[in-house]
Amino acid sequence: MAVSRLLYLLRHGEAKPGIGPLGDLKRPLSEAGELHINQLSKVLESRKITFDLILVSPAVRTSQTAKILSKSVSSKEILVLDEIYDAELNDLVKILNDVEVGVQNLLLVGHNPSLSLLVSYLTGIGSLGLNPGMMAIIEIVSDEWKQMGKDSGILKEVI
Repeated sequence: MAVSRLLYLLRHGEAKPGIGPLGDLKRPLSEAGELHINQLSKVLESRKITFDLILVSPAVRTSQTAKILSKSVSSKEILVLDEIYDAELNDLVKILNDVEVGVQNLLLVGHNPSLSLLVSYLTGIGSLGLNPGMMAIIEIVSDEWKQMGKDSGILKEVI
């Protein structure tokens, strides 16, 4: 019987400017970005949301975003995956398809444009642009993450 899984897609908080690829990777959150993610973490904490797994890009701003969230929201495991940084849609789908069966609540902290494209791909909803610090919650009903694909999800909420 298919199981209802929740996929949380979070674009990192607003970051300070950087120059070039190396500068981009090392860009930290701005003060406004930190404040916004702190507010989001309080919302998730008030809803008693927990994660089985958090997948994070190696960029400084995504790591900081995940660290702020993990102070208020518990998770069993956090993995930093180099493939998330600069990933294209197909890369993210492959990463998610490889998630273990036992994971029910999954958070992916990454970047645009791939996160917004992933929301559209999974839900069939047209253009939905995630601004920095925005989270999309998608319900996936399947036996395994590897069954997840185009139009396989239902957009439950955008925070």
